[in-house]
Parts: sequence; structure tokens; C-alpha cells
Amino acid sequence: MSIPPEPPETSEPPGNSTAHSTAKSAEGPKFYFVALCPLVGGTALMVLGFFALFGLLYNETSYAVLFVFGAIVVIGGTHFWLQWILEGRDEPRPWQFPIVLSAAMVAGIFITLFPIFMNADFLVPLPLVSLGLSLLGVLVFSLGTERNRLVLALGAILGVVLLIVGVTWWIKGQEQDERKEELLQDVSDFPHEIAVLELAGWEPTAMWASEDLGTASITYQPEVPSPEFDGFTLALQSESMEEIAETGWTPLYSLCESDGGDKPCGEHGDIVIADFSRSSEERFEARTEFTDGGAANLMTGMPTDENEEPTIDFPDIDTVELAGQIRPAEPGEAEGIASEVMD
Repeated sequence: MSIPPEPPETSEPPGNSTAHSTAKSAEGPKFYFVALCPLVGGTALMVLGFFALFGLLYNETSYAVLFVFGAIVVIGGTHFWLQWILEGRDEPRPWQFPIVLSAAMVAGIFITLFPIFMNADFLVPLPLVSLGLSLLGVLVFSLGTERNRLVLALGAILGVVLLIVGVTWWIKGQEQDERKEELLQDVSDFPHEIAVLELAGWEPTAMWASEDLGTASITYQPEVPSPEFDGFTLALQSESMEEIAETGWTPLYSLCESDGGDKPCGEHGDIVIADFSRSSEERFEARTEFTDGGAANLMTGMPTDENEEPTIDFPDIDTVELAGQIRPAEPGEAEGIASEVMD
């Protein structure tokens, strides 16, 4: 009686079981890095970013340098730490996954800062946008093959960045159009004539008008920048002589010593020069009646540092001569200036 031969034992190809367990064991570190790095690192960088932006408002760059250094440490440290872990677990191409995570963090920083520097009226929290980009990158990375997954993941992240940039530009354009329309309407509704400065070499850079305040203002700066006038401005305000009189001050003599105030004023023909200078800064106002019942006030503006100290010497200008270049705006001219400064 013969005994039938036993079927041969099937064995897995060498390395399959090991590769399976190794790939599985690498998922844990990936999960923790994707979940925690954007949230923890993004929160820390967001705090540093607020200090950096606040410091830049006062020309203080130390926090900005600290933010850049912190970003390099957080992103670079996380990148090489994760790569080291994946290499230790024999992950195929262990440098790809950290690149996706690092790219998501860098893109998150860019998306957060871009609307701020564009002065757009919305803020994207860095931890959340970094987490979203990381999850997107990891999802696309997992769907691709070993050869194309990195390119696909980076392409998805780049696509989101371009989308956010486009949306930000569109929102900024909408806001600009709205402000322009509001300014044009304010200028059109202004109840008095508006004064303009006809001065060669100077151009309007800002304008506002308020029917409620009865005041319109145009800011002028030199067309060609120079060290002498770096940051120096001339602001020309238009008001009603009658409305000034209703405040209790004599028109053109508000705050003057001759009218009960504390500012020295001097008459130069039909122009009144009021001296608002203090120990560290020279500031003057040239006032004149530029049209029947309309008062114009030309004010000098000095650039200052964080301590409110002027950063340049008072330029060699004659405020009386400047005031002589004031005239009423021609029909449609004020609206043209409003459009020019908003473009």
C-alpha cells in the first residue's frame, strides 16, 4: 500500500513578509508626523510670525530673523528626523515622504503670509492650512506609484498654492474696486470745492473726503525720490470757512495765539503760516482762502521712527511759496485724482 505524497509546503518569496511588516511599521511614524508636525510646528511658527510682523511695523527685524531661523529648524529638523526613522525601517525611497511633508509646511507658510503682505482682509491660520496641505499631499502620495507619487503630491500642493494666490488677487482686486467706488462717491458728494496743489515735481498719492466732517484731503509726495525728501509729504485739506467759524475759531487762525490758541502764526499776504513745531520736529501749516468761502490748509509731514523722532532734516522749502500754488480743482479733476491714487 503506497502512501500518497504530501503536498509541498508553499512558502512566500523571501522578503515579502518582512517587507509587508516593515511597510506596516512605517505607517505609525508617518501618521504621527503628518498629524502633529503641522499643528505643533505650525502653531509655534504662527506665534513667532505675529511677533515678526509686529516688529516689522517698527522697523525691527530681529523677530523676522528669528522666524526664518525657527522655520528652518522646525521644517528641516522634522524632515531629517522622519527620513532617519524611515531609513531605519527600510522604507522604499525614504526621502520622498519627508519632502512632501516639508513642502506642505513651506507652502502653508507662504499661503499664510501672502494675504498679509497683499493687505487682503482675511487671515489663514498656519497650523490648519499646513495640516490641510499635508493631508492632501499624503493622500495623493498614497495613490501614486513609487515612481510618480512624489511628483503628483508636490503638484497637488502647488496647485492649491496657485489657487490661493489667484483667489487672494481676486479678493484684493474686489476690495480695491470697492474702495475706489466709495472714494469717487465721497468726492462727488463733497459739498464744497476741493483745493489742489499745482506744483511741478509733486504728485498725489492719497486722498479722502468726508461729507460729514466737511473735509477733503489730498496727500502729495515728490515724483522722484531723493534723500532730502525721503518720506516727506504735503497734505492739502479743503474745508468751509463757514463751518470753521462754527467751531469758535476765526477761519485760517485756528489754534493761533492771536485767536486764543497756543501756536505762533504769521500773516504773509492772504496766507497764514501756523507753526506746530516742537523741540525735535518742524511742522507748519499754510492756510489760505483758495475760493470764495473755501479754506485750504497745506500741512507738512515729516517721516518719524518708532520713537516719533524725525528721520530726516526739514527740507529746504518755502511754505508760503507752496501755498501760492493752491487752486480750486477744475470740473472732474478731483474725481480724476481719486482714480489715480486708487489705481
